Amino acid sequence: MKTMSVFGFAALVLFQTATIQPNQSFDDNKKMNKYLNGGTLETIQINVSEGFDTTRSIERDAILLRRPNAIGNVVMCHGYMCDKFDACMLRSVLFPRHNVLSFDFRAHGQKIDERQCCTFGKDEACEVIAAADYFKNQKEFQELPTGVYGFSMGAVASIHAQAHRSDLFNYMILDCPFSSTEHVIKTGLDAVKFTVFGYTFGLPGRDLLKRSIYHPTVQGLVKGFLKTVSHLDATYTNTHIYPLSPAQLVKKISVPCFFIHCKEDEKVTTAAAYELFSGARGFKRLWITNGRRHFDSFFYNPEKYTYKVNHFINNVLQNQLASKQQQKIFEDPEMG
Repeated sequence: MKTMSVFGFAALVLFQTATIQPNQSFDDNKKMNKYLNGGTLETIQINVSEGFDTTRSIERDAILLRRPNAIGNVVMCHGYMCDKFDACMLRSVLFPRHNVLSFDFRAHGQKIDERQCCTFGKDEACEVIAAADYFKNQKEFQELPTGVYGFSMGAVASIHAQAHRSDLFNYMILDCPFSSTEHVIKTGLDAVKFTVFGYTFGLPGRDLLKRSIYHPTVQGLVKGFLKTVSHLDATYTNTHIYPLSPAQLVKKISVPCFFIHCKEDEKVTTAAAYELFSGARGFKRLWITNGRRHFDSFFYNPEKYTYKVNHFINNVLQNQLASKQQQKIFEDPEMG
């Protein structure tokens, strides 16, 4: 039996201003400072609105890396079933001259409770907004340009946040976001195959599931099926799927955007990457890599990835965009 799962992408959104609690440093962070070439690590807590239509809030942990003489700030946003530490692993490689803030999305990482629910894009943008506002509200950071780096769910969350609040970021680096929840789920259902006595069959009843994917009962069936057959426990992270279209949201974004996508992404098609790229209104780049799976571009070729990300940022910060072609697509040649 061969299966391919649908859950491994990104989530996003929420539309209310969040508050930041006072910074808190922990001993482990202090011990790390000797490795940071003058930088410092500290853990902060972010109070985030629980939802668009509520005044309740939740507290999320975040890690701030401050650097002396930083040229900018970066908010890092992790993917589904990851956490802030998974985002942190890239900070010194990709952003060696920036202040970097990474955090846990709701229902991920630390400080999880029964109220928290991952929504694949309905509520998570609130965390992105809170992280961006942290830099805007601190005197030492507010004069520096702020960008966002998000992968998978974090990339989608960033798109929705910027679409709602156009003042958040000066540029965006978006690795493997999906174009709509409906497209990703249907792609995942189509990818599930059974092989019996040499014959391959698709998922029975998948057309009915596709027509009713947002119904609570059907969602339970889909998540239970993926847990049993695809060995992906979507019930481990409290999750509810809501309709969301980053392909429509990105049409509201005019800041420079760098989209990155793997040719062999099994969760999000390259067609989705082209659709998102087409919708963005400002200076934009799309790089289709030879990555072997979802969010594999960095791991497949870390040197090239690091160069292209920093080349994009430098062009933005040095105000060189006006003299350049405003939209461009790069595709890695096929490997022999």
